[in-house]
Amino acid sequence: MDRPTSYLPTLDGWRAVAVIGVILYHGRFGFFGFSSILTRLSAHGNIGVDIFFPISGFLVCRLLLQEHARVGSIRLSRFYWRRCLRILPPYYGALAGFCALAMLGVIHLKHWEIASSLLFARNYMPLGMDQQGGFYTAHFWSLALEWQFYLTFPLLLVATKPKRAGKWVFLLALAILSWRAFDAHFQLLPRVFPPANLLVRSDTRMDALLWGCLAAIYLPAIKRVVERINFSQLWLPIMMLLLITEALHVPGLYFCRSILLPALVVSTVLQPASWLGRVLEWRLVAWIGTLSYSIYLWQELFLPQVDGIRAHGGFRHLQQWPWNIVAILVVACISRYLLELPMTRLSHRPSAPPLPSVQPQYSVAGH
Repeated sequence: MDRPTSYLPTLDGWRAVAVIGVILYHGRFGFFGFSSILTRLSAHGNIGVDIFFPISGFLVCRLLLQEHARVGSIRLSRFYWRRCLRILPPYYGALAGFCALAMLGVIHLKHWEIASSLLFARNYMPLGMDQQGGFYTAHFWSLALEWQFYLTFPLLLVATKPKRAGKWVFLLALAILSWRAFDAHFQLLPRVFPPANLLVRSDTRMDALLWGCLAAIYLPAIKRVVERINFSQLWLPIMMLLLITEALHVPGLYFCRSILLPALVVSTVLQPASWLGRVLEWRLVAWIGTLSYSIYLWQELFLPQVDGIRAHGGFRHLQQWPWNIVAILVVACISRYLLELPMTRLSHRPSAPPLPSVQPQYSVAGH
């Protein structure tokens, strides 16, 4: 498939880093045992999910702003049409596969987790092991969060008008940050939702995507500043700050991640010739990045963290190293090349029926 003109190759590299981190996190005990230093290092792999969020926010906001700059409008129905064809077929394909295995008695799923996954509400339901709330679909919480972002952020952009979007997105991100701290202290919604959901609910976590949106909104200004800096490795001090905050586990860690990760991603977008930028654009790394969505959908099936939730029968062998990695790649390739790519091509067909657009009377400064 032809790459769009707005394609940023370093983003595929970041997707690869993110999904590898998730796999190391979920499979750390099976890969390295329970006391290895590699196990302790892999415990930080959950930051991979936090990398996906600013990528999504940055990319979606950038595409919407580019469309407005190009045609003078943001065509919401076309955006939703393309998101549906891009996201839903692989997602529901994976969920159907999980349900088929549950019907065969290979794994155990609960009715409520299937329903919440179908409705993209998994981030408001219990997470954890089977006895606590559905291990095999627990990772769908992040996809629910992203889908809720896809549904709401374009409406916000149209309502506030792109010219003033930066101010409103910034205020909303601060509001979510404040609400997260308030709710963590007073434990208001945990009386309704499971306590473990504090950091996966949209009302407490969507700021992770909004900071990526801010990076896209102010990208021209950021680019002008970067061009005046005579230093080609801007990712390096940002990475050092990120590692320090992770090592010290500073208060407000998720806020620090939400700020530093978009900055890190943007640094390589603006300086693709940097050391890190070149690594991210390696062919193998980029290829893994193109598979990242399908890998993420299926990886939990092959990476149970404790014996009590392992599959029954011969399927257990596919949950053991190295067959679990082989299985993840095989299923991800099937999902990518038989579902994801054909649906993406369909969404970009010029023969698609014309869709209504929103025609605000304003221009986007700097775009």
